[in-house]
Amino acid sequence: MSRRLLLAVRIGFVAPLCAATATMVLVMVGERAGASPLSGLVTRNSAEAAGWGRAGEMLRFLRDGEDPRRVYDVRPEIISSAVRRATTLEASIWSRQLELVQLLDQAAAFDQAERAALACLAADLDIEDIVEYLAPEVTPRCEPGQALDRVMARSR
Repeated sequence: MSRRLLLAVRIGFVAPLCAATATMVLVMVGERAGASPLSGLVTRNSAEAAGWGRAGEMLRFLRDGEDPRRVYDVRPEIISSAVRRATTLEASIWSRQLELVQLLDQAAAFDQAERAALACLAADLDIEDIVEYLAPEVTPRCEPGQALDRVMARSR
């Protein structure tokens, strides 16, 4: 066998091993720095669970004592890079799932002011079925964009 062919065979065997080792090292370094390819699979609080539409996880956080009215940090990939802080109530609107909003309403019992504010947020996001659920008898009096701006302002 010629030297060139032998070298090519060795490189063919060693290159995938080097690539796999480099990938493992990068994942380990990322894990130490707080980033992980699997980190998107785990919600950290009820607002993240609501924003992702994970009703079971949201209810578990609430059952464990989280307040759906408290403002939580939310990773940018869950709602938006412009929305990094939201309540569970607000995040549930971004899920765009009427059933999740209804479930949260049963668990947290929205008061009239919350219903109006959430209806305005749903109107800003153009989610008609949620607006209709939150304000079934009257069209909410909302300044267009104001509810959305209020939530986004927390992240600036």
